[in-house]
Amino acid sequence: MNESPPPNGSTEDVAAIVLAAGTSSRMGGVDKIWADLHGVPLIAHALRVIAATPGVGILVCVAPLERHAALAALLDGCGVEVRCVEGGARRQDSVAAGIAAVPDAVWYLVHDGARALVTSELAARVLDAARAHGAAIPGLPITDTVKRVVPIDGTATVEAVRGTIDRGPLRAIQTPQAFRGNLLRLAHAEVTADVTDDAAMVEHLGLPVAVVPGDATNIKVTTPADLAVARALIEQREG
Repeated sequence: MNESPPPNGSTEDVAAIVLAAGTSSRMGGVDKIWADLHGVPLIAHALRVIAATPGVGILVCVAPLERHAALAALLDGCGVEVRCVEGGARRQDSVAAGIAAVPDAVWYLVHDGARALVTSELAARVLDAARAHGAAIPGLPITDTVKRVVPIDGTATVEAVRGTIDRGPLRAIQTPQAFRGNLLRLAHAEVTADVTDDAAMVEHLGLPVAVVPGDATNIKVTTPADLAVARALIEQREG
């Protein structure tokens, strides 16, 4: 799976793919990507951090066509090449569209735009691990007790416990996730089943994925409550 660096010797061998094609279905009519977060659209925070990550030479924004001009404006002067493409029906289809925009990247860094509080330290940590192992993702230990349940009387209103899962080896996985270019392209070519992240596609191939410590503040904004938490966290960070 090894690939050589670009022939020009550039160290900017990473294509970053930032996903902003979701429907915000759980946001009560608010487009979370464009919600105000510390004076700028939420997506701007993720874009600017990912664009500034060492090694990133191209940033692909995957978003609806009508948002492309606004996204490009947010990244004006960011120092990397910016490409905007439309997404697909599923998350993996949107990532595939990003890959197609840079089909010869040595490395890919894939990030959910709704994780606005990503840090450059986390992105660099994931990339470093991917360069060593081929694929890497950030994860956090599970702190809640996790139980396996089944419905009672055929309804989901009340459920019965069928066992408690050992949370020791469990991790809650975040983005950004990093992959050797030909590995991620192979995964997208071979795996057609629905998945929730790109690491699952690599797992389907039977190949290893390294896990590095995640960041508890790197939350994914999915609901209005998440947006309120993100606002509080960024105010604390900036303050």
